[in-house]
Amino acid sequence: MNGRNVFWLVVMAGALLWSSVAVADEGEEESELEVFIHEVVEGETAGLIALQHEVHINDLMEWNEMASIYDIEPGMEIRILIDPEADEAPQPRARVHVVRSGDTFESIARRYGVRTSQVQRWNTGVDPRRIQIGQRIMLNIPGNDGRSISWGRANSGRLFNGVQMEDSPGLRVRNPDRSYGTERVVNLLAAAIADVRGHWPDAPKLVMGSLSTRNGGRLRPHRSHQSGRDADVTYYHRGNVELPDFRDMSPVMFDAAKNWHLFKTLIDTEQVQFIFVDYALQEQLYEYAQSIGYTEEELEPILQYPRARRTPEGLIRHARGHRNHFHIRFTCGPIDQDCR
Repeated sequence: MNGRNVFWLVVMAGALLWSSVAVADEGEEESELEVFIHEVVEGETAGLIALQHEVHINDLMEWNEMASIYDIEPGMEIRILIDPEADEAPQPRARVHVVRSGDTFESIARRYGVRTSQVQRWNTGVDPRRIQIGQRIMLNIPGNDGRSISWGRANSGRLFNGVQMEDSPGLRVRNPDRSYGTERVVNLLAAAIADVRGHWPDAPKLVMGSLSTRNGGRLRPHRSHQSGRDADVTYYHRGNVELPDFRDMSPVMFDAAKNWHLFKTLIDTEQVQFIFVDYALQEQLYEYAQSIGYTEEELEPILQYPRARRTPEGLIRHARGHRNHFHIRFTCGPIDQDCR
């Protein structure tokens, strides 16, 4: 199999069973999780299974006592723990801030990672110029239930309960303090990269650059990366050369097969808004995709190439500064708020 549309073929082929169990983390109240039993079918990788169920590849390995991502075979039953309420929109839960000496609407907004205009909207009966010590200010802060939420625009938003990207099969995190995202984004990226490793065991590790800070907001020098949905990652180098960091990639160095597999696997989840790739490297992707059977019509919605580099079409587009890494932006998730 050449990998074309393997994601959805495998999803349809998997044999799935349900059961339920109460699972509790140490120090936390017991919560009801569902145990999903996934029967491995021919052609599946551990990364692909994690991607299908949007769980972290490291968690999947731990739940099944796997020493490596290669410890699976057709017919094997894989346990996956899933919160049945994970995709339900969170209910607004107010938090009360008791005014202290020196507090202003602006300082309260900064403390809780929201905008001053939001504090004013939530407290329409309060004069911001006359707040008193001991006065109660209501704050409808996203993420009060502990779930990670992308809020607002990628260029002017915030991240609540950010999840830190960690090293995983096929991935090395360069700067953990700049590698926070929503749980959904972190899981999808780690799983898709592990899937590449599953198909090409000798594939080099990719390097994760910037994602977002723990609470989102401005991450210099970037304009985006503010709401946990943007990530910068190195490309696969031809010949399985492992890069120590971001390095400019020429077309002759570019491993079109592995990069195409990674991009197409993520695109097939229907949760990718854009992938920014240098125009010269897009040509390599286009030619490789045609070589494995894709038609011009099938590639048109995926790649900007061969249209002009300024043409705003295709999920994979050119943007300056993306010769040494790709930038992926994920769509808003089902529990993200004011997200656009």
